[in-house]
Amino acid sequence: MNRRTHVSMVAGIATLLSATSLTGVLEGWSWLPVVAGSIIVVTLAGVGARALRTPPWLQPVVGAVAVLLYTTVVFGHDRFLGIVPTPATIAGLRTDVSTAFADIAELAAPVPPRPGILLLAVCGVGLVAILVDLLASVLGRAALAGLPLLGLYTVPVAVDREGIGWLPFALGAAGFCWLLAAQHGTTLRRWGRPFGTGNPAAPDPLRGVGALVAGRLAVFGILLAVLLPAGVPAMSAEGLHSLFKGGLPGTGSGRTVTAINPVTELRGQLNQEDPVEMLRVRTNDADPFYLKLATLERFNGSGWTLRDMKAKPEARVRNGVPNVSGIDAGIPTRSQESSIEIVGLSQSRYLPLYSNPTSVEVDGDWRFDRGSEAVFSTVDTTEGLEYSFQSRRVVYSSEMLRDAPEPQANSDLVRRYTEIDDPVASVQRQVDELVEGRTSQYEKAVALNSFFSTENGFVYDLKTAAGTTESAIVSFLETRRGYCEQYASAMAYMARLAGLPARVAIGFGGGTRNGDFWSVTSHDAHAWVEIHFAGIGWVPFDPTPADGAGQSGDLAWVDSEVTDPGEVTGQTPAEEREAAAAPAAPRAEPTPSKSVDTAKKDEDKDKDDGPSLLEIIRTILIWALGGLVVLALVIAPALVRRWVRTQRLVAAVGGGDPAAAAHAAWDEVVDTLVDLDSAAETSADTPRVLAQRLRADGLDGSAQGALALLAQAEEQARYAPRVTAVPGLAQAVVTVRAALHQRTPRRRRIMAEFVPASTLERVGSAVRSLPQRARGK
Repeated sequence: MNRRTHVSMVAGIATLLSATSLTGVLEGWSWLPVVAGSIIVVTLAGVGARALRTPPWLQPVVGAVAVLLYTTVVFGHDRFLGIVPTPATIAGLRTDVSTAFADIAELAAPVPPRPGILLLAVCGVGLVAILVDLLASVLGRAALAGLPLLGLYTVPVAVDREGIGWLPFALGAAGFCWLLAAQHGTTLRRWGRPFGTGNPAAPDPLRGVGALVAGRLAVFGILLAVLLPAGVPAMSAEGLHSLFKGGLPGTGSGRTVTAINPVTELRGQLNQEDPVEMLRVRTNDADPFYLKLATLERFNGSGWTLRDMKAKPEARVRNGVPNVSGIDAGIPTRSQESSIEIVGLSQSRYLPLYSNPTSVEVDGDWRFDRGSEAVFSTVDTTEGLEYSFQSRRVVYSSEMLRDAPEPQANSDLVRRYTEIDDPVASVQRQVDELVEGRTSQYEKAVALNSFFSTENGFVYDLKTAAGTTESAIVSFLETRRGYCEQYASAMAYMARLAGLPARVAIGFGGGTRNGDFWSVTSHDAHAWVEIHFAGIGWVPFDPTPADGAGQSGDLAWVDSEVTDPGEVTGQTPAEEREAAAAPAAPRAEPTPSKSVDTAKKDEDKDKDDGPSLLEIIRTILIWALGGLVVLALVIAPALVRRWVRTQRLVAAVGGGDPAAAAHAAWDEVVDTLVDLDSAAETSADTPRVLAQRLRADGLDGSAQGALALLAQAEEQARYAPRVTAVPGLAQAVVTVRAALHQRTPRRRRIMAEFVPASTLERVGSAVRSLPQRARGK
């Protein structure tokens, strides 16, 4: 096996090791042999193309054809002779790709390796294998091959919140280091044996030393990269410091961890055609209430988002749950004891809990956020989890809420939960009309809650545009059609405009009784509003019509009286008179309720829920294309310089104009000097003067003779009335170039290869001459 074939094989192995990072995207390991097949065919195609002396620019095309034939055999139908794709085969592959994009839009990572998804993986990894083979084996730039290898990590890093894990990272890093070592060994062998050994038969004293040092450095670097993040709390909720009680010496207690929006986590779980069982709840409450995951407390004009949830190590629930509910001692409550078995909610970072938890018994690093009373983790998920907790359920009544103290406008809580920047004027007018004459916080909350009713024209409709932005809320209030997230978002927005501290809660309804437990399914997923009452805490209000999915029964403390639809229009008096004179528009009839599960599927474009996997892949492809363009621009000067050198050597061989051959040979020597920065102002010297100066600089005997030959040929081509052919010019150029490179420092040689000054000077000169040429025309 020659050295180039060895590099090709190592490049394929490095690509395969890096492809293990896709474990965060694809479920299980059944996909790996199929993906490995694409890498194998690319590697074999590259080795075969080089054995047949295929031009370098054509070798990537050979690899692409090999991947096409491989996908035809593995995924295609109606093949000709079992391997040749036909139009029917291409059509079938396109259908598989379309199905794959649909699956990606609906499924949460890791996705099952269905045929279409596996086809995308094979094509993507095959493309990476082609680029790695091109850079490492054809161009001899193993370091640049790290860029496409790094591209394999971008999708799992963007999709999987847990990252790729240390093992796929270590495997990919080891493969890349191996590729660098293989390319380095090839370069060393091109240099030949070191000088001074005396006996040619003596063993090389440096053999294996470079590989040993490089191997040790690679192992040390990989271990450092794997172990360092484990000790950095920002990267891991636990870290190595968790091995010590109270943290490492001198670390203090300021370490925090941060979680993400639960709506994003629920999105993939809820995109199911049929109801999926999420939880099994056992509780001593005969009529279970809402199970809350977290609350959306910020509204920035672009929608409702989660607050920054942070918790120090001492906030782990195994250390106890603090009482932050704000419930006065005289408020009637009843104790609840509950246990939950996770069934389908496997990837959540939030524990479903009843409000006002007092203790939680759960395995793992779960922490309590004091602001939202949510229990979350950045390390563990709810997969296969069983836990128990105790909580206090407030026995709400309209009398209790009506008698509650009014919120203090200057309090931090009220300022925080009534914050709305630049409220929409039309919505503000509508809120003012709704709460006009209402003197208490409770009456305002009931007026807002009752406004969202079927009597006022509101319809529970799943086929509406998703979104909780200001513009989406205004549109919802105009059309009065939507589902639970839109109802809750609109009411919380309006409550804040009315001066009520409000937020949006995300979770589940009570579920359905099934033997000794309550079964909570994806149909029970729900969003509602919480308004804070002094001395009582956060009180739930549910503006979604009663026939909507996910509700947990009637809220008895909300009065049944409904605002008359004609009383509140959000219009000015003049607009109201014009509307009264116009013919009445027919009112849309309420549509039957559908599950919030289907709503999530229909409305998967919600801006606040983050980009889908499809959007992430498209973004990554755009960045990858941009990276390839940048890479092409970076290596373009080197490629142009090589092409020009080849053309000059062909011209110097002769067979045509002898003057042109001499000029081509001499120009190559001058450009080599410019690239190596070996001679300044070479264009001002005659060929003879430049040759004498270079001989004085210490060129060896053979190089001096070759340089003299080139100088004489150039002088003849410039000044002689008749030019005769001079043999050996091409070989003389090669000899002089080798001598000039040998005496030039390695760093300068590398710069001359990648950033040839002669090519850049010509480009710069051409650009500077453009204005003169334009004026000349």
